[in-house]
Amino acid sequence: MSVISHVSRESKATAVVLLLAWLAVAALSVTVALIAAPAFALFFVLSLGFFPGEQLIVKARELVSRPREWSRPVPIAAPVLPFSSRPVGLDLAFALAVRPPPVLQ
Repeated sequence: MSVISHVSRESKATAVVLLLAWLAVAALSVTVALIAAPAFALFFVLSLGFFPGEQLIVKARELVSRPREWSRPVPIAAPVLPFSSRPVGLDLAFALAVRPPPVLQ
């Protein structure tokens, strides 16, 4: 974490007010205080001049690589399917039947 060299009195006062506000909310309702705790903690840390994640952002910017070259789309040929005959008429009916075909006389 990085610290700003100069933290103003207003920022320190804001941090104290935020802490007191969270304590007041905690006195009224523990559930609301636990829900609001992350927001109050983040506001408290930012008002004191700490910026969590700043070094991570700097490292991520250093890892920027050159942009990749775009490749042109290549059309894919449609596959040639083997010729097969499809059943028609009674053969189709028997192929789609749920039970075996009746015996023909």
